[in-house]
Amino acid sequence: MKQSRPPLVRMYFLDEQLRNNKYPNCTSVASYFEVHRKTIQRDVEYLRDMLRAPIEYDKKKKGYFYRENWLFLPSAFLEQDEAEALKATKKVLSQYRGTPYYNEVSRALDKVLQYLPGTLGESEFFSIYSFEQPAGTHDVSHHFITLEDAIRQRLKVHVAYDAHSSGAVTERTIHPFRLHYSHGAQTWYLVAHCELRKDIRTFVVSRIKKLQLLKTHFNIPADFSVDEFLSKTFDQVVGETEQTVSVRFSAYQAPWIKERQWHPSQQITEHDDGCITVHFRVSGLDAIKRWVMRYGKEAEVLEPQELRDMVRREVREMGAVYG
Repeated sequence: MKQSRPPLVRMYFLDEQLRNNKYPNCTSVASYFEVHRKTIQRDVEYLRDMLRAPIEYDKKKKGYFYRENWLFLPSAFLEQDEAEALKATKKVLSQYRGTPYYNEVSRALDKVLQYLPGTLGESEFFSIYSFEQPAGTHDVSHHFITLEDAIRQRLKVHVAYDAHSSGAVTERTIHPFRLHYSHGAQTWYLVAHCELRKDIRTFVVSRIKKLQLLKTHFNIPADFSVDEFLSKTFDQVVGETEQTVSVRFSAYQAPWIKERQWHPSQQITEHDDGCITVHFRVSGLDAIKRWVMRYGKEAEVLEPQELRDMVRREVREMGAVYG
């Protein structure tokens, strides 16, 4: 219904009518929007008195007109805290340079920000808030366009991938399922079936050196769920077998561990001495091992035994390094 439209829509309409010399009046505009004549009168008064719009009434043509050129700026409707929030958004957005829709969103914000009142200085705002600047990364924005097309059309992709684990760049054909952003790793991943490994893998998008869209289609297995696959990973690493992992944290470390959700399957058992035990259902024990090692003596793997052995070997080898 037209009367449900917000005041800004009515003012846009008034501005268009005035700019095109159609001499709108309160009665005609009220009829168009199915609102009371006084509602449009208040809109006109707001434009004229609050936004300083050069609106005058022509008695002969029985309508309003602009006596001079004037620019209607939507940013005039922003409260100061809303304008500051937009500046913060622009600053935060810089961390996602090269990611999907970055350029489009950035341009849209710039169009609004250029009209913000001069009193809202950036120096004042950023003396209250600050944002860490991201480290420079390889620009792979062109990869996202190709991969998005491949995922939508279910087309295979041939890539040259720099696998840090092997230290080699390998060429392979993959079936891309989904682009996934990990806030923990601050990295975009591609979940895909790899014909070389004959299994589902996660690829770091920035490590894709070459990318070629093929004309061959693929099908996603009916019994495969990307969401379920991701729920079994830890730090985007997946292993062959899903299993229960239990890690005990000291009373000193426990408050910090409880502050975060480390995994969707996470459960915490609290102990009388202040310690906690964190339980997961995951695969990919290498990632868990690296995570546990961050906390040194404040963390102890309780299960599985395989993970305990992995940590024990790592500690032994570290002892040899530091002799």
